[in-house]
Amino acid sequence: MRTKLYGHLLVTLLLLTIRVAQAQENDTTRIRTTTAKIQREKEREERISVLTYTRIISDAHGHYRFDENIVPNFRLNNWLRLEAGIRYGQRTQKFNSFYHYKLELQTKWLWKTVRVLTRISDNVIRYPSPAYRKTNELAAIEGKFIPLHSLQLIGGLGYLVSARQNNNTEALPTRKGDHSNYGIFKVAARYLLPKGFLETSFGSYDTFNPYEPDKPFLQEGFEYELSKRCTTYDYFRYEYNKSIFTPYNYFLSFGLKIRLL
Repeated sequence: MRTKLYGHLLVTLLLLTIRVAQAQENDTTRIRTTTAKIQREKEREERISVLTYTRIISDAHGHYRFDENIVPNFRLNNWLRLEAGIRYGQRTQKFNSFYHYKLELQTKWLWKTVRVLTRISDNVIRYPSPAYRKTNELAAIEGKFIPLHSLQLIGGLGYLVSARQNNNTEALPTRKGDHSNYGIFKVAARYLLPKGFLETSFGSYDTFNPYEPDKPFLQEGFEYELSKRCTTYDYFRYEYNKSIFTPYNYFLSFGLKIRLL
């Protein structure tokens, strides 16, 4: 009698275990399907977005400058996006001391892993002396990989062609003056959160201007989704001069990414 009872209990327990496992598998599949669907809809709907942020910058000698940035991004078609940007900057010694602008063409993420971008940016520096304009033209290929569920690795390699013309503050790009050409790079590890991410990065190019090869930066960034159309954009950046123990600039940035369409 006891043997039969134990047998029935074991069979019942086994059936319950199988049902719980099936339910968990169905829930996991449903969650993954829903998440993938939301991501596809998000990528499809994001036709126009705007990044706006402010930076506070201090150099190694304690001199401060500030800038305000607006970077709209437009989907041209299923394969290409256009990103523009303008930066207006002030120094404590002179209010209207510099401005920058850029135009950038980006491919979609091919196989959700690789994309190519090309960019032209122009820097007009009115203060300190000598005043100058500097044009940067670059191209880069970037990749992203997800080795773990909550970890994303990002990398980029490219090349820069730059021209600087002293004592000239015209807004148009130039190929005159002193030239410098060199490779650029970026590597980052991104820890994914339910509504954002934390990112540690190291490199020589970012949203606007590339950095000199002996003055790259380390950065800690954070983004958090406040709503379906609004995400925070914050980072602290440390730029060093040849040696990581020789500071060159410190950057503190606060901003928002706003999805318009």
